[in-house]
Amino acid sequence: MVALLLLTLLQTAQPPAKPATPPANPAPATQAPKPRASSSTTTALLFITDGKGSPVEGVNVSVTGPVDREVTSPASGPTRITGLRAGTYRLRFTRDGFITFERELVWRAGTAAPEISITLNPAPAPPPPPDKPEPEVAKPEPVAPRLPPPAAPKTMPLIDYIEKNLISNREPQKQSVLGCSGVAQALLWQIRDPWTGRQHDASDGMVYVIAGEGALRLGDRDVKVTNGSFAVVPRGTSYSFTRSGRNPLIVLAVLAGAPCDAD
Repeated sequence: MVALLLLTLLQTAQPPAKPATPPANPAPATQAPKPRASSSTTTALLFITDGKGSPVEGVNVSVTGPVDREVTSPASGPTRITGLRAGTYRLRFTRDGFITFERELVWRAGTAAPEISITLNPAPAPPPPPDKPEPEVAKPEPVAPRLPPPAAPKTMPLIDYIEKNLISNREPQKQSVLGCSGVAQALLWQIRDPWTGRQHDASDGMVYVIAGEGALRLGDRDVKVTNGSFAVVPRGTSYSFTRSGRNPLIVLAVLAGAPCDAD
């Protein structure tokens, strides 16, 4: 009984057990790697060629947008535009001999550097300069034709002259000069047989029938004539006279335009 009591007292007198102490430095949990920050600028590559695919050197490329740039294309290889920030740009391509061209470029941060192919078309040939007007040459003043000296005034009794110079029965035609002013002459024509193939290349004729009857063929027309008939025969016009009846056909003719002998 006493032994049981002593065992109970010994168990009660033992201090309580201490709790487990946590480790001083616990191992950190595994963390995911942080994403790498993307580049804030880029370099655009431009491949500028002509219609045959050959590079075009000396093209001025003007860039406007978040940043402005101006570059010139090299003889070979791409044209580089450096330091472009994200955004929208307007590209303008100019060069003598080619049509000016514009293009939009959009670049977003974190995307690949832009590469653009540009084909420039040749500019149309300029129109030829207008022909220079020929210098005006002063025209000489018209010179009045030199006329022969005028003849002396003259009058005559025409009926008396005809009676004294009447055509004979043996003559087919008879022509007498009545007078000349210098550029016009008056003639007396007496006609028995047909007088064909008449023409004056340098003179205009005016005819007046004094006596007799007949026909006048003027050009392609036939006209009956008698005393008092009058006709105008322009230069170069062919004409013919034909008498009808017993008496001769007597005509007063004036030929004007060609110089004549005043004697």
